[in-house]
Amino acid sequence: MPVEAVTPIDSNKRTAAGRVLALLGAFAEGGGALTLSEISRHARLTLTTTHRLVHEVLEWGGLEVDAHGRYRLSRKFLDLASSSTQGLSLREQALPHLVELHRSSGLTVHLAARDDDSVVYLEALRAHPNYTGENRIGGRLRLHVAGTGLVMLAFARDAFVQEYLSAPLKRYTSRTLTDPAALCARLSEIRRQRYVVLEGHLAPRAGSVAAPVFNPDGTVDTAVGVVYVTGQNDPGRYIDMVVMAAARITNTLAERDTRLDPRTIDFNRRHAGLS
Repeated sequence: MPVEAVTPIDSNKRTAAGRVLALLGAFAEGGGALTLSEISRHARLTLTTTHRLVHEVLEWGGLEVDAHGRYRLSRKFLDLASSSTQGLSLREQALPHLVELHRSSGLTVHLAARDDDSVVYLEALRAHPNYTGENRIGGRLRLHVAGTGLVMLAFARDAFVQEYLSAPLKRYTSRTLTDPAALCARLSEIRRQRYVVLEGHLAPRAGSVAAPVFNPDGTVDTAVGVVYVTGQNDPGRYIDMVVMAAARITNTLAERDTRLDPRTIDFNRRHAGLS
């Protein structure tokens, strides 16, 4: 639908803070990089209001603009969140293991978390610029597109998986899995193997290997992955590296959760393959 045909919510009924929050929320709904028109549509603001607010947030340092005139949230929001969010605490605990995986594989390494039906990237250690705007730190992708996302979907509640697969699934390439039956079969395979290898789901020459990070209570809402070049790298080389990195992060989370009974920590060590 053209932007002009969208009826914005009456700006006069919103406070100034509400308009700014709607603008920022547009990036969660619309993706990593948006034009002014796209921000206006997702935030339900007029183009005039959007233009003014975008430039105010840009001057504050909360947005970045690229050469094509598309805006992204800046790292300033990540810095502001670092003192309080669980995701950033997880990032700090996982970082030594991510660095080791980066060194041993020589590939780009991601730490990702699930936010409802999306992957949010908490960390990215890059070997080369083999990434889209979405898989930068703070970027988002739908779960079925990314290796880390499929891993988290595989360990999600059945009701959530059924709801997710009942909605339209975007196809990025000819190899993107969008058929619910095929996806269900793949998710079962991931639960058995405790890892996934994907090729060409997001970009034709990009592949990924990903594995789950188990929370101290046994649930999964975080995953580790590497990105390789199809036809150039052998993904089989990286499976054990990725699985062990995820297992070590699982172990670190269990050991630092002082509320847990030692028997629970031992259970999770076995669950992650460390015992």
